[in-house]
Amino acid sequence: MTFEQLAVTVAENLQKSKIPYMITGALAVNYHGNPRMTHDIDLVAQITNLDIPKIKELFNNEFFVSEESINAALREFSMFNIIHKDTGLKIDFWILKGDEYSQEAFARRKLYPYQEIKISLATPEDMIISKLEWFKLSDIDKHYFDALGIYRIQKGNLDLDYINKWCKEKSVLKIWEKIRKEERG
Repeated sequence: MTFEQLAVTVAENLQKSKIPYMITGALAVNYHGNPRMTHDIDLVAQITNLDIPKIKELFNNEFFVSEESINAALREFSMFNIIHKDTGLKIDFWILKGDEYSQEAFARRKLYPYQEIKISLATPEDMIISKLEWFKLSDIDKHYFDALGIYRIQKGNLDLDYINKWCKEKSVLKIWEKIRKEERG
C-alpha cells in the first residue's frame, strides 16, 4: 500500500464512521505548499471515549491499535498513533483541543480533492499559523520553510487578517512578518 492509498483508506474510514477529522502535517503542507518527504500522516480528530470501539473496529485489521494509548491521549488531550501492519507507516491522531484557536481552525477545515476522493484538510492559513507555532516551539527549520512554501504558493488566496490575528495571539507575528518580508525580497 502506498502512502497515498493509506491516506485515502484512513480518510474513508473516518468519513464512513462520521468521526470528524482534519489532516494536518506534511500531507497538508504538500497539498498547500512545497512537497517534502514524510513517513506519517498527522490528523486532528474530534473523538470521545465512546468512539474507541469504533476506531478499533475501523482500523484493527490493517493497523496496530492500542486502546490504552487512545485512552491516555483523550485524558491528556495529546496524541496516539496507529501503525499500518504491512508498511509500518504511522498515523498520528491528535485529539482536538478545546481552546478557541483549535476549535476555530477545526471549524474552518475544508474538503479538498485528493486521489479519487475528497479529504478534510486544514486550510493553508491554519497550516501557516501552526507551522510558525511549531517553529517557535522547536526551532526546527522545516516548520519555517513549510510556512514559507505555503505562503509563496497560496499568497493570493490567503485571509491575511485571520493569519495576522492568530499570529499576534500566538506570539509568532515577528516570524510571520519575516516570511512576508522575505517573499517581497
